[in-house]
Amino acid sequence: LIPALSGYIEYERDLEHADCFDPAFADWTKDAERARATVLDLAGGMTSAPVVRREDLPLKRSAMLVHALIESASEASFTSLHRLLGSHAELFGCFEAGVIAARVRQMLETCHGQIAALADLGEFNDPVAAWDEAAPDREPIELTAVPAL
Repeated sequence: LIPALSGYIEYERDLEHADCFDPAFADWTKDAERARATVLDLAGGMTSAPVVRREDLPLKRSAMLVHALIESASEASFTSLHRLLGSHAELFGCFEAGVIAARVRQMLETCHGQIAALADLGEFNDPVAAWDEAAPDREPIELTAVPAL
C-alpha cells in the first residue's frame, strides 16, 4: 500500500501543475486514475484481511482511513476523517515491543506522513468552500464600462 499511495500522491501533484482538460495531459489523468484505483484495491484488501497479530490492527485501521480519505465526498468529510489521526492516535499507533512492532511503527510513520501529503493535495480541497462572498479582506471587484464599437 505504501509504495502505491506514494505513486498516487505524485501523480496527483503532477496534475495540480498541469491543465487536466488539455488533451496533452490525458495520459497523466489516466495514470492518476489507475494509481487511485490501485490504492483503493490495496487498502480494501488490507481492510478485509484477517488480523493475525495485534500489530496488524493499526495497519488495518490506517488502510481503512486511507480508503475513506480518498473516497471522501467533500472537504468537510475529508477534514473530519483526517483529524482521527490526532484525536484517536492510540488506534493508529503500535505500542507493542519487539522487532515486528518496530517495523510496524516504521510503516505507520511512513503511511501517516503520506496521509498528511494527501491532505496537502488540491484534489481534496473544495474550491466552492474556499470562496467566501462576504470575506472582509477580499478586494472589491472593479468593473470598467467600455462602450461597444
